[in-house]
Amino acid sequence: MLPAVRIAGERPARADDPLNAVVRACSVRLPGADGRLAGRTIGLKDTICVAGIPMSCASRLLYDFTPVHDATIVRRLLGAGAHITAILNTDDFAFSGGGHTSAYGPTLNAANPAHLAGGSSCGSAAAVATSLVDFAIGGDQGGSIRIPSSWSGIVGHKPTHGLVPYTGIVGFDLTIDHIGPMTRTVADAALLLSVIAGADDDAADPRQTRAAEPRDYTQALTGDIRGLRIAVIEEGFGSAHGQPDVDDAVKAAVSALAKLGAHVETVSVPEHLSAIPVWNAVAIEGGVASFYSGHHSYQNKGVYDPRLMSAMGRGIRTHGGDFSPTAKLGVLVAAYMTDYYDGVFYARARNLARQLNAAYERVFAQYDLVAMPTTPQTAHPLLADQETDRRTFVREALNMCANTSAFDLTGHPSISVPCRRSGGLPVGLMLTGRHFDDATVLRAAHAYEQGAA
Repeated sequence: MLPAVRIAGERPARADDPLNAVVRACSVRLPGADGRLAGRTIGLKDTICVAGIPMSCASRLLYDFTPVHDATIVRRLLGAGAHITAILNTDDFAFSGGGHTSAYGPTLNAANPAHLAGGSSCGSAAAVATSLVDFAIGGDQGGSIRIPSSWSGIVGHKPTHGLVPYTGIVGFDLTIDHIGPMTRTVADAALLLSVIAGADDDAADPRQTRAAEPRDYTQALTGDIRGLRIAVIEEGFGSAHGQPDVDDAVKAAVSALAKLGAHVETVSVPEHLSAIPVWNAVAIEGGVASFYSGHHSYQNKGVYDPRLMSAMGRGIRTHGGDFSPTAKLGVLVAAYMTDYYDGVFYARARNLARQLNAAYERVFAQYDLVAMPTTPQTAHPLLADQETDRRTFVREALNMCANTSAFDLTGHPSISVPCRRSGGLPVGLMLTGRHFDDATVLRAAHAYEQGAA
């Protein structure tokens, strides 16, 4: 088989990419590869290393960084015959759920361009929703696959933590880093997961603390969920930032699952309400520590990228003011918490995350899945004053994570699948399952998708 053909293109004209989904067109393929993705196009979030193709994390700090190695999942995609055709927009260093903080400008919503696509994997959602690519890959630390999928009306699956190797992808915090498929259908998500999942070569990813055996997830899509036990989480509804019509749409979707044969009950998990403050402590201190260590974590035996570490360090020293307002706030808060509290609140947050995980493990001892809205609201309107209204800019970056962030902390597999719209904007049903039982999550989402069609 010949070496991969790699052509780095330019950013498309806005007329060719009206939603601002793409930061760089490219063409990367492996001649002779004839796997399960042969002939299919794929876009990658601008945090994933593709050798010879610039990667910026949608920030001015890394504007000239070009990887020399492929991420593990890139090798798997190319080996399966995929054709990488686009590097896709993201929030600046993925530090937002809104889709509006990128140095390339906000990504607009495919359902209504007066609204945002959601973040941080905003370009991945918009590119899939408008068929610029067949599939996309997004990252998820606080909901960044599922939030834009919910707002943009596509399918987004956050795999079990450690199921898909993260090597060669810009990290945030080892304990919450996830990478996964964003697609138009659940079947496509299952196919893509089947290609990218499994243990990394030579234990290269320290996130993979348990053997992740590859499997064909498409075989799980039987359409039959009779007898499946689903817990509707009471605390997942009625959010302070929520819309009643979103809650109603998701409750109707859960009723549809019951009509398909699932056994549905409402369950209270009070610990769920602690997810946001716990996640904030982990993401801010852990994420900023990652910034300052070149998106790597010391004291593990994984693979390191010295060039990325150097580029990030030099970027902060020379252009630290180019962080987005959201990332700047994170840097300031993390510095304060570290200087005055010596990392104590990060430590407490990680311990509380264990309690949250234990609470959900008790639920999963009795139920196969839990259900709730992916986000408490539909897509945010595009900010009228993107440059000067900093308070709104920051607030609109993190007020949609109440449900999604819980399962980044616990690492359970979680999917967003479109359900009934609200005011013309998509709403997402989120289904979450047991660790490494991604097959059941996909099976239920597929059954709902087919039943609702």
